[in-house]
Amino acid sequence: MLLVALAAGDAAGNTTGPGMVIAYDNDVPATAIHSAVAQAENGGCQALADAAHGWSVLVTQPGTYCMAADLKQTEPSAWLRLPHQPVPTEPLLTVNASNVSVDLARHVLHGATPSAVGLWVNGGGQIRNFAIQVRQGRIVTDQQPAVFMVYAWNRQNQRFSQHAHVDELALARSLDEYPQTGFVLENLTLEAREVAVIMQGRGNVIRHCKIMGGNGAVNLYGPDLVFEDNEIILTASVPSPGGEPPVALYLEDAAGSVVRNNKITIRGHVAGAEAIVLKNSAAVLLQNNSVNGAVQTYKLLDRQSSLR
Repeated sequence: MLLVALAAGDAAGNTTGPGMVIAYDNDVPATAIHSAVAQAENGGCQALADAAHGWSVLVTQPGTYCMAADLKQTEPSAWLRLPHQPVPTEPLLTVNASNVSVDLARHVLHGATPSAVGLWVNGGGQIRNFAIQVRQGRIVTDQQPAVFMVYAWNRQNQRFSQHAHVDELALARSLDEYPQTGFVLENLTLEAREVAVIMQGRGNVIRHCKIMGGNGAVNLYGPDLVFEDNEIILTASVPSPGGEPPVALYLEDAAGSVVRNNKITIRGHVAGAEAIVLKNSAAVLLQNNSVNGAVQTYKLLDRQSSLR
């Protein structure tokens, strides 16, 4: 179950950025989510819909799925809320299985509450093969990521401690420890007021997407990534203490990755904003990327990072 509070941190130190706390219990029972999984066969895909509230859907089995309707999460003001009135607390789309393809079918998944997360994949050691693909639609959130796809999660990580939104990603002592995840995002519009995308693993692909976010818009961890034919629009702001720096595309442990044919536009407080930043990422191919609003196309944070 996803729990989000508007605070700088909690007693356990679970912080995810300025003003937010995220904790997640990966063992989410199906009964805890107001979602319908496959409801009907439709043109070779299993339809996804939330007949009860129109809030959330959960996928727990391999297969090909298609969204049957838009999803929207809102909550009434406290003074309008009736006693025991349900409110959305789960991600809009949760995938807890491998070998899954989801076609959003041009539908919109909109989380208009501060706690709403868009697409959520958290392996937690339970998803073995991954290969999760999501295509053709729009995901919009407010303060939380539009996409959060990781292979594991822990509370003892030190490696990512300088990057607020990923303090608890699993520690990879070497690139060899990244499993083959094969996450694919294609033909999506992804919007968030702050971080729009967090993705972790090996061999992931993000292609033909339009991504709009604030500081730290896109954060990708792991080798052999392909990030191509995308557009990123970063609305930069002055970072708060401990907050995300204004970086459109951040890559870490991304050895052998390909970043090509992308358009990056930086708006707002552009002073000090970076388009592409590499950390511990050797032999990365940067090709035909256009940048507007930043002084330089890319920045290498350490000696381990290089281009080919």
